[in-house]
Amino acid sequence: MNEETLRFYNLQAKNYTALRARPIQVYTDRLEREAMAPLVAAATNILDLGCGEGRLTRWLAQSKRDQGGDFTVHGADFSPEMIAHARALNGDLPATYGVGDAMALPFPDNSFDLIVSCTAPNNFPDLNAALDEIRRVLRPGGAFCATIINSGETARFARYLYYSPYYLAKLAQRIVKGASSYHRVLFSREELEALLRGRFKTIEISGMRLIPDFVPEFPLNIWPPLFPVMSGVIGATQSLDHWLAKHPKFGRHARFHLVIARVAK
Repeated sequence: MNEETLRFYNLQAKNYTALRARPIQVYTDRLEREAMAPLVAAATNILDLGCGEGRLTRWLAQSKRDQGGDFTVHGADFSPEMIAHARALNGDLPATYGVGDAMALPFPDNSFDLIVSCTAPNNFPDLNAALDEIRRVLRPGGAFCATIINSGETARFARYLYYSPYYLAKLAQRIVKGASSYHRVLFSREELEALLRGRFKTIEISGMRLIPDFVPEFPLNIWPPLFPVMSGVIGATQSLDHWLAKHPKFGRHARFHLVIARVAK
């Protein structure tokens, strides 16, 4: 795993819970969970790959405990600091955690019937190798559900405007210190379809989150006194946002791809 990327997430770990409490992130978490809920209900052995500080892993464990029956939920992340925070936040929830490399997963073949991964695939140094591993540890009929940042997102142009001071500061930093080796790759829908094809029998890709990214995230999603304003905008537009993101044409320009892929039985 890229050392600068690892250092970035190790440093982010202590602030990650606060970052995820921002309105856009809360909305994104809800969209992810709504999409995953039917898959989670049908699964008994679940891996949260790139689990961060475990926010989704905890929800998975709570959902399965509420459902009853036998199950396992495991969170894996390449950042030891994230895993330490995940364990500290887990409480008595029935989930386990461990440091894991997505390109060399420490699990036997056919270990899981559901693997979820939220934006982590954009940080994998080799998504091809990671998908081979995901396919290997999924059982026949198993599902892979992921959110992946979209290289074709239209709202990025709005973000360049309202975050221009941040981007200018990063540019100055690169000029002074040299190019960053932080690893994040964005993918178009066509690129994802090509990567998934041949590994999975059925592939569904739709958009997720579109309208909120045109709203100035700075300062509405950054400064806590303005969180109610941002939450109000999201609440007022969520029905339209959902329709646009799922639309065959407009959804290709959403912030995230929502991927659901299944292994042949």
